[in-house]
Amino acid sequence: MRIIEGKSGVWHLGPGGTVLLPHRYYRGGRLTEEGARELEQADIAQGSPRDRYNLTVVTSTACNLGCPYCFQNTDAAQPGRFDPPRIDKQVLDGPTIDRIVEFTRPRMEQAAVRRLFVLLFGGEPLLNPWACRELLVRLAALGPVTASMVSNGVLLTPRKAERLEEAGLRSVQITLDGPKDLHDSLRATRAGRGTYESILDNITAVQAATRLRFGLRLNTTAEGLPHLEGLVRSLAERVDPSRCTLDIAPVLNYAGMFDGVLDRSGGEVETILAAYTAALEAGFTVGWPGGGSCGFCGEQDGASGAVINADGTLYSCWETIGKPGYEVGDIDTGYRAYPQDRWVSCGEFAKRSTTRAASQAFEDALSVGLLELLRAHKRRAEAVAAG
Repeated sequence: MRIIEGKSGVWHLGPGGTVLLPHRYYRGGRLTEEGARELEQADIAQGSPRDRYNLTVVTSTACNLGCPYCFQNTDAAQPGRFDPPRIDKQVLDGPTIDRIVEFTRPRMEQAAVRRLFVLLFGGEPLLNPWACRELLVRLAALGPVTASMVSNGVLLTPRKAERLEEAGLRSVQITLDGPKDLHDSLRATRAGRGTYESILDNITAVQAATRLRFGLRLNTTAEGLPHLEGLVRSLAERVDPSRCTLDIAPVLNYAGMFDGVLDRSGGEVETILAAYTAALEAGFTVGWPGGGSCGFCGEQDGASGAVINADGTLYSCWETIGKPGYEVGDIDTGYRAYPQDRWVSCGEFAKRSTTRAASQAFEDALSVGLLELLRAHKRRAEAVAAG
């Protein structure tokens, strides 16, 4: 359980939810008997029983963008170019989809669940739109399917979105790297063309044609930090905020190929919280920080979920897909014996990219600030609803 002290009290974040206890329940850094009873009654130490099996499936490891910080890059791009070398190219095909179905069937039975959650991943999954839809259609033979997609949004059209929605897609996560000029300098095509306007135009068109929700991930660099609040307000004028969740994610220096990262100071936290405040005022949904484990990599060897590359190779999480030496099995023979340090949970590589102490202090300060902000926002909304 994660425990963070805030202005309003001491926050406890567990797999089963979040509880705020008054400061008086702590004496000398220890929880009092009264506090311990209240925490036990809240019952957040255990998560809810699993009711679905979780699959991350890569439909294409290739990408139409050349973001310099991407964790799937294997080296930096040559000077003047926008096409950094990437992990090996793999494309999901029909026979492999059938193998994925057969791999998933016994694991759902073993987990005693009949529902599936599928995350369509890449590379860019929409470089292979047929496989995105076909995968969802064929997996439906195992039970009800709900899906999400991580996409850069450049290839997302209303027609593709409609067909995927019919097959079970409910949400799409799309990343923006700052206001237009900064975004276009980082999130460009592999030929160097900017993508900001096309991404926002696509989101607007898809919102008009479907009921899909969008998760807007604002990647934040040292250069982009001062523009963060303004970016949030400008996005609210372009898209329907009521159908969007907004998340701010500091860019990390994976493999030492990008040097524009935040230094993770207290001042940065305040700037990020100001942007979250603007997001709430504009009508975006902002998620509460949580303490639960990941459904894909939180339990080893496919107990709660699996991460599958386009060729059928199994990995522990999205961060290790396609990285040589991080394979943990395949969909034909299952999980195999591997060194314990090969099972990497999501976020582990991110923590390795900075000092652990600095990373934890930054995460705690941002989490507790966001918890306090969301608590105040919720109480104001309740007061307005009560008249």
